[in-house]
Amino acid sequence: MTLSERIAHVDDWLLDRLFQPVADRLPGRLTALQLGLSCQLGALMLDGLSLVLPMLLFGASLANMIDSALIWCISLAFFLGMKRSAPLVRPGMLNPLRPLLRAMRLLSLAFLVYQLFRGMGAPGFIWLLTQMTTISQLLFTVGLYLVACQPRPPYQRMSTRSGPIIEGVWRAGGRINS
Repeated sequence: MTLSERIAHVDDWLLDRLFQPVADRLPGRLTALQLGLSCQLGALMLDGLSLVLPMLLFGASLANMIDSALIWCISLAFFLGMKRSAPLVRPGMLNPLRPLLRAMRLLSLAFLVYQLFRGMGAPGFIWLLTQMTTISQLLFTVGLYLVACQPRPPYQRMSTRSGPIIEGVWRAGGRINS
């Protein structure tokens, strides 16, 4: 087994054994896609806060923070792209975002590990900023994995009398044999 196959196996294991059971146990009205996009939006807001705090508290200029500002803009563009691709995920169908986002999931895991090690040795107030960035990266990674989960199949509605209700514009209101 090559290194790339092992990495793909770890990604599949995380998705199938850790995140898919969580997605299957979500309340009926909340889908894994909605929760994943909410996690990504929260990560975007937290990362924006960790970008603005040095400007407000220490007087850092945008020129000093331009790399972080550009990364935040790329994250915003990625979030907007994910929001636009959300209609592709339909109940009862395979999730097309699962194979498409594999590289992004693996990169986000690598950056999460990097951010954890980076934040360990930071002094004073910088430690707080790096921890906010670490939590932001964690939320982003969790959001990516939740977005890639398979949606639950649609619930089949049953009538109280006999069997399944067939939706349509019939005179009997969709009931069979009425």
